[in-house]
Amino acid sequence: MTPLVDTILLLALVGTSACVVPMYLKLKRLDRTQAEYGRILTQSGHALTQAGDAVRGFSTEGRQILEALDDKIGEARRALAELEAGRNALAHDLATRRAMRVE
Repeated sequence: MTPLVDTILLLALVGTSACVVPMYLKLKRLDRTQAEYGRILTQSGHALTQAGDAVRGFSTEGRQILEALDDKIGEARRALAELEAGRNALAHDLATRRAMRVE
């Protein structure tokens, strides 16, 4: 009777091993996949940090550009006002000269 029990136990051990080995391989694959996902998430975090830094840099540079443009627009308006005043003065002088000639 002992050889029969030993045979049954041996078959049970072989069957268990046959189930455990594929499970072990699946767990190893899952571990590798999880490590890869962790690496990808870490890289994504770094990329998002760099993108945030770039956006902050664009914001700062954009503000500086807007301030410079505002200064240039102010200068252009002043130059335009000076030109308009000069044109008005010239038109006034011409009108005065024409009026003097007519008289």
